[in-house]
Amino acid sequence: MSQVTLEVPFEKVLEIVQHLSEEEKERLFFTVNEDYARALDELRKEAWEEHQQGRSISLEDLNEI
Repeated sequence: MSQVTLEVPFEKVLEIVQHLSEEEKERLFFTVNEDYARALDELRKEAWEEHQQGRSISLEDLNEI
């Protein structure tokens, strides 16, 4: 397989990232930081299990607190 190498100054990368949407920035962050992505996935799984066991609170009820 052929490889292509492209050198981009760090400042240019920062400039490009500033034009991304918040969703794209979040996606980039978790793509680059695999440990955070794994931790977030574990938190989501834990929250879903808590919800399945009836140990969660609805957003409506949370707003009333």
